Amino acid sequence: MKITRATIITARSSSSRYPNKILENIAKKVKSIDILIKRSQKIGLPIILATSNNKEDDKLCNYIKKKYQIIIFRGSKKDKIKRWFECFKKYQIIKACMIDGDDICFDYNIYKKNIIKDGLVGCNKRIITGIFTNIIGFEALKKIYKASRNYKDTEMIEPFIKKSKIKKTFIKINNLFLNKKIRLTFDYKEDLLLLKKLFTIFKITEKTENFVNYLIKYKKISSINFFREQSWKNNQLKKINLIK
Repeated sequence: MKITRATIITARSSSSRYPNKILENIAKKVKSIDILIKRSQKIGLPIILATSNNKEDDKLCNYIKKKYQIIIFRGSKKDKIKRWFECFKKYQIIKACMIDGDDICFDYNIYKKNIIKDGLVGCNKRIITGIFTNIIGFEALKKIYKASRNYKDTEMIEPFIKKSKIKKTFIKINNLFLNKKIRLTFDYKEDLLLLKKLFTIFKITEKTENFVNYLIKYKKISSINFFREQSWKNNQLKKINLIK
């Protein structure tokens, strides 16, 4: 099957900070993966779930098969770049919007506007955690894959992008999203509390800018989980430092 362009959701059940969060209930009868898929549908491309081939992800795959008509690709648990590479090859993907399973409030409009760009497309590092945007072309991915072959764990892709010496195209981001007093990802129980609050107020396909405007207005709510940002950063740096 040749897909050419796709939206790839990268998710698996294991997590050191919040295990099985991908199947956690965020709203009534709505799980993390449901929100990711519904928001991905707004991009308008075929959707692929790229998960691991470990038994622990059987439950996730069975849940998806019962509810959605999307492709499931299973590959390496820790070697995320290899999982991506093999997925791209199998479906002859030329370019894909890469959605991280933690980032259930991602902005689908940013992806829609920038899918036309080639190579490796990323965003300003100052963007709110949880609105990270990555679009990868297969030629760029091949170089990243080659640069990562001495490592078994490639969860953190930035060091391998640097090793591959690929030039990243930075997309224009709404200044509203360069607010580092807000956190919109899902790693800790406090993140879950904030997300549950948001999705009792907003529909699951709400525009990301409306989440941000709400949290700017109600700082007390944004403080529910923002104190976890430094812990998250420290964890990211720890992983990056393991890659020499």
